[in-house]
Amino acid sequence: MVLLGITSDDARAIRAVFRDRALKLMSEHPLIDSHVDLPYVMRALSKNPVETVSAIGGSFPGHVDVPRMKAGKLGGVFMSCWIPCHPGDDFLKPCDDVRDALEQIDLIQLLMKESDFQYARSSADIRDAFKKGKFATLIGVEGGHMLGNSLSVLRVWAQLGVRYLTLTHTNHNVFASSAGSGDPLSPVHPGNGLSELGKELIKEMNRLGIMIDLSHVSDETMHQAIELTKAPVIFSHSNARGECDHPRNVPDDVLALIGSGEGKNHGVVQCVFYPAFTDKVKPTLERVADHIEYLAEKVGKAHVGIASDFDGMQHGVQGLEDASKYPDLISEILARGWTDEEVIGLMGGNIMRVMDEVDEVQRQLSGERASAAVYEKRTDVPSDWPDYLPDAVREYLEDKNGST
Repeated sequence: MVLLGITSDDARAIRAVFRDRALKLMSEHPLIDSHVDLPYVMRALSKNPVETVSAIGGSFPGHVDVPRMKAGKLGGVFMSCWIPCHPGDDFLKPCDDVRDALEQIDLIQLLMKESDFQYARSSADIRDAFKKGKFATLIGVEGGHMLGNSLSVLRVWAQLGVRYLTLTHTNHNVFASSAGSGDPLSPVHPGNGLSELGKELIKEMNRLGIMIDLSHVSDETMHQAIELTKAPVIFSHSNARGECDHPRNVPDDVLALIGSGEGKNHGVVQCVFYPAFTDKVKPTLERVADHIEYLAEKVGKAHVGIASDFDGMQHGVQGLEDASKYPDLISEILARGWTDEEVIGLMGGNIMRVMDEVDEVQRQLSGERASAAVYEKRTDVPSDWPDYLPDAVREYLEDKNGST
């Protein structure tokens, strides 16, 4: 923790002593930000969002662009796909969520082809991009509502390179219960956790090698998902509830399940720069570092990482205003006595280890068949489009339906 009585100017002076060491580490090892909402900004800036892809190389509105990423020595980034979710209880209202998610995935894939970026899915891909001086670029999807209630969509996303799925956003969906945005939500699933289809989702994500992201979900969803999964989980952008009492942050009883010990989930909590999750009075870089240290005390330094939520909030905390500021945070952590190896893990080594373990579980499950589970309230299957069915199929269905 920061010593009492130290001013912001004092803190900056202390960080300056460690800045060269921080920059050296960041030049040799990738800092991976696990949650950046740049596609959301790109979609907001133009009726033709694809036109914004080439503009990222220069000055760009928001928190993130190539000049600031280079100044911040960013090594890799999970670009997040996000669209608003809506309250409901049967989740059958027609919407464009799947289309809009696919359009954002398309934006990210086009961005990967720009000269400063490179596609990545695995830890080896990240290291290869970093070695070439490129930003390793990965895909995360922030909210199970964008699955359109279908595990088939999840399987298509896996083919498109999606690396993690946040089970919910700020409302419940057909799969899981959400923590909401601050005020309690009325439960729609038993125990305010996973639905039966949500339990199938966890298994299918394990089979496909898609990381299970528990940011945004209810406490019970956290507990149930950790109990069910065969792979490490991530919290792609969350802080510690013990440092800032907000339902979006991770409570101590869940942190007790994460770590390196026997029976623990080997996951990682990626600390976020979102002001409301950092400190209700004075959200600052130093308070983000407090969260990192609190989490490290609870789960171990090998299970903590960094996630800005840049471009997904109105402004970052004081001292971490945009993508140029990562070295200041690393300098602060070094000033608090972390070793080089511990900081290398915090910057990206820890989440790359999780990726490797998730990939190993995928390999172990490679012989399993895809889940056949379907949302029980759907009325569109079996399909009722009889016009072009072969006669033999019509006769089969008539006999089948006549006998029931």
